[in-house]
Amino acid sequence: MEVKLDVRNIDLREAQEKVGDNIKQARQMSRKAVLAYVGLVGLAIDEARELMERGKKLVEEAEERGEKLEKEAVRQVEGVRKQAEKRLEKVEKRLEKVQKRAVKRVEKSEAKAEKELESQVERVLERLGIPSRERIVRLSEEIEALSKKIDEQIVAQTPKMAEPFEGYDALTAKEIVARLEELAPEQLTYVKEYEVAHENRVTVLREVDRRLEALAAPAEEAVAA
Repeated sequence: MEVKLDVRNIDLREAQEKVGDNIKQARQMSRKAVLAYVGLVGLAIDEARELMERGKKLVEEAEERGEKLEKEAVRQVEGVRKQAEKRLEKVEKRLEKVQKRAVKRVEKSEAKAEKELESQVERVLERLGIPSRERIVRLSEEIEALSKKIDEQIVAQTPKMAEPFEGYDALTAKEIVARLEELAPEQLTYVKEYEVAHENRVTVLREVDRRLEALAAPAEEAVAA
């Protein structure tokens, strides 16, 4: 009997709304991370400008007073520049940490949203009597194990056939074919049965059939005569 389930009217609105909320939250966190990045960069630029202005003002004042402080001014300006570079480097490191934290939060939110949606779908399927994906996997494994056990029992209960002739199992297909010429029809028939039950090699089976046909031809001619 075929059972049909109509899942067109399944209400997944609750799951969709939760996923939407998680995605919205992730976007808000990404936006906050960008704003933090812009704010920190602006702060670093303002500080650098302030330091550079102080250095420039120092040089201008020295020139106005006629003091010979060119070397000292250059040294101080260079020091200001290095301080600005160090501060910018610190800001970049802070921004990198902020960015990494924001990315991790977004990834966690996305994973949480996917897990929540999957959980909602599984609950709906469970109410409809449809096995979950994990349950289907377990059932498949159980069926495979049972099938293997049955095959082992069948093999154990099947009577072991004797080799058509001594050393048969150790021979190659070519070596077996070379021995077929000396066998009677009854022996050839047994070789065919044994080969089908074990290696089932096409070359051997084809040659056995050819030999049986060749041996049967004279008998048929004698009957016809």
